[in-house]
Amino acid sequence: MPDSLPAFRTPEPGTATVLIADADAGRRTSLAAIVRRFDPTAQIAEASDGEGLIEAILTHRPALGFVGLQLDGLSGPEAVALARKRGGSLPCLVLVAARVFPQWQELAQSLNAYEVLKTPLDPEHIENLLGANARRRQPTSVLLASSSEAGRGMIGRVLTRSGFNLAVDETDSGRHALKLLRMGSYALAFIDANLAGLDGLELACQVQPLNLPTQLTLMTSGDPEPIAHAARYFGVSFVLKMPFYARDIDLALHHALGLRRPYLLNAQTAAPAPTALLRVADFVPARRSA
Repeated sequence: MPDSLPAFRTPEPGTATVLIADADAGRRTSLAAIVRRFDPTAQIAEASDGEGLIEAILTHRPALGFVGLQLDGLSGPEAVALARKRGGSLPCLVLVAARVFPQWQELAQSLNAYEVLKTPLDPEHIENLLGANARRRQPTSVLLASSSEAGRGMIGRVLTRSGFNLAVDETDSGRHALKLLRMGSYALAFIDANLAGLDGLELACQVQPLNLPTQLTLMTSGDPEPIAHAARYFGVSFVLKMPFYARDIDLALHHALGLRRPYLLNAQTAAPAPTALLRVADFVPARRSA
């Protein structure tokens, strides 16, 4: 593919479009080949400069975009930001760069990017990323049970902005939550440990014999360690301490759906970054001295 191609190449008619924006023609070709190997039906839009990237976002509303840092004219991040100001949407943004600098994390977060890819490209990593994006787009049912309307609203907003296609059922009652869990097929449930009517641990105890596929996350505003210790016996996956970070919800969603944690999420949750999510399987209570 020559470097002199138009700044924006229109894809063939189709329902799902993947955008590839990079000044390097060879890298565009490599990415397109990996995408087509993963999904032969994928429609691909290509751009080699910032203005072409903006046009592609506004015209075709791609579901996924691989965007290079260095484009002709506007940089990739600048073009994405401008497209969004003009009403464009890019649900899953993957930034591509030769090196990842410390400021990349802040930049990626400001653009709500899902991942940062380093060159040379790793086909296996990209295929895993394509699979994760496909899973994120599938409808997924989530139960949110909290006696606090403000708490439900806060978590609900984070879930809505997570990039996953979530259908969220809410309740303020422990007994209603148990009924919903028995009737529904939830991938993940966020349960208040102090839920009215039936607290979180008691609910988990009653749910465990049902062998449901639901990953349970208990929420608490108190010390999470005693709850994590007790929760080990009731099939609970996580304990989430309130207040929490949006990335903790993302982490719980990735674990619940069996998805590889993207580099960016790893960077955001790595020490010394604080985290409010405690995975029960990793919890080892401290030994008491005799």
